[in-house]
Amino acid sequence: MQQSPGNQPSRSIRARRTQPALPGYPVPTTPLLTDGQQVARQENNRSSSARRAAVKLLLLGALLLLVYLADYPLFAGAIQNRDAAKQVVASAFPWLPHFYWTNGLPGLAHGLSRLTLFNLATPAGNANLLLLLLLSGLVLLLLAARIGNRIGRENLSQAESGLLFWTLLLLTAVFGLVFVFAPAVLYSDVFTYALYGRMVVGNHLNPYVVHPPAGLFAGLVPHNLGVAPYGPLWMDVTLPVALFAHNSAASALVSFRLIGFIVHLANAVLIWSILARLKPEYRVAGTLLYAWNPLVLLLGVGEMHLELVAVLFVLFSIFCYQRQTLLLGWVCLLLAALASTICLLLLPLFARLFWRETRAMSRWTRSLWWLTLLGISVLIIVLAYAPYWPGWGFAGLAASLRATFLPGSAINSIDAAIIHIPSGVPVALSWLAAPPVWTVITWGTVGALLLVGMWIGDTLELILLFAAWVYFAYNVFFPVNWPWFLFLALTLAITSAYTRTVLLGLLLTGGYLLTYYFWLWPQVWGGLALVTIGVPLLTWGWALFFASTWQMKRQEAMGQPAPPPTTGRRAGFSRPPWPSFSRPGGTRRK
Repeated sequence: MQQSPGNQPSRSIRARRTQPALPGYPVPTTPLLTDGQQVARQENNRSSSARRAAVKLLLLGALLLLVYLADYPLFAGAIQNRDAAKQVVASAFPWLPHFYWTNGLPGLAHGLSRLTLFNLATPAGNANLLLLLLLSGLVLLLLAARIGNRIGRENLSQAESGLLFWTLLLLTAVFGLVFVFAPAVLYSDVFTYALYGRMVVGNHLNPYVVHPPAGLFAGLVPHNLGVAPYGPLWMDVTLPVALFAHNSAASALVSFRLIGFIVHLANAVLIWSILARLKPEYRVAGTLLYAWNPLVLLLGVGEMHLELVAVLFVLFSIFCYQRQTLLLGWVCLLLAALASTICLLLLPLFARLFWRETRAMSRWTRSLWWLTLLGISVLIIVLAYAPYWPGWGFAGLAASLRATFLPGSAINSIDAAIIHIPSGVPVALSWLAAPPVWTVITWGTVGALLLVGMWIGDTLELILLFAAWVYFAYNVFFPVNWPWFLFLALTLAITSAYTRTVLLGLLLTGGYLLTYYFWLWPQVWGGLALVTIGVPLLTWGWALFFASTWQMKRQEAMGQPAPPPTTGRRAGFSRPPWPSFSRPGGTRRK
């Protein structure tokens, strides 16, 4: 029976049936896998990749732990003129010198002391080696983030994600505990918090009206402290610590560091959860860049600053927004502003986002929702300020806001660097460098970013991106600059998952580690912002230039067509549909 041409076997199959195999040579065979076997093989490969990434993170975490532990004796030897604070640390942790490698490895310490730059017998040598170790910790952090970025690109299962998450969180807890016991007491903010709390609990004084009494925490805080400069919510947080510590500075130090430790862990978990919905492939690297960051661990846990708690409220607000719990998200933003006044800048951006989310409601439901939001906001503000309102009033509140947003001096900033030019400020720049004028320029830049963000910010990614840029502008241009001001900008940049913005945050992290180093000098250099802020900005700009140039050359080499020319139509006033903004990093859906 003759088969039709369509049913006849192919020539290659007939050839394989009829041609005999040569003697001594095996017949080449190709194993055929079913779909289930291929899926199982891919899952095994992915699981092995996740396990390898976890092992690499453990190894880098061990190196980072050694670096952070090696900082212990250097903190004690580099920080000068803080004898009272050192005694507080010694009374709180009398066993701490047993962890000093200078005592366990005297030969290594003696060998380093032969080098003039790292002579551990001098505070300068300790400071130089401390800076080297902190920057080494930053390099190890970048290596860990690179591993997290690679493993994040794979389609991880829930078990594999859980393995990486618990590995990351366990090491974060270890690093946090290292800085809970660290002898890092360069800044006096922890004792200042305890002092104001003790004024309310022990002396029944209003810290927003009365200056701190002399003798309380003497030698630990500046003698010319004014009224409390932070929000009433943080004042409420200091009250339980003051009740627990009484007049013990050591107990207050341990209590605030434990608060910073718990808040730091909570922030790491929230960043992981936020990025899991916003950009899952970036959650490992993004969480690492925050959780293992030496600047955040040093100033957020070791030195403990309230900005870390403000970051917690902001992250929880984003977390609530992603789960459509809008009222709770707004309340968290309001609490962040009541703890750190500078968080007021976030309210208009997120109000724009909430306005967009409520457009689907009916007119009556929408009006009722916004009235409820307004009523809850007023109630929270009244409850927060009521205990401190007598004797303070609107005049005191206005003075507090003026001191926060319109400072009369410059420190650690570009403005301070211009003022401290050795040859003197040129006449053409003397009026510009005056803090009041410089402040107006700063708020003009920040206000322009806010307006643009409110104009085109119609997604959470855009709002986070513009919020990060608002706080970067605040960090760079504001006349008063402190390293912990970077916490909020860096966290918002990480959660926005925009690579170029995160790069700026990491460069400024290195710059602020330099700021910590410069403050260890006997006499602080007035122009330090030229190095700590100016150099990271220049590096970031040149990095973007070379990256863009390389990308253009690569596209030309691959023969990709050039983008089509734009039409000559005049743009109107409507919001432009820019896909590079709606997708962080300029990526597009395919």
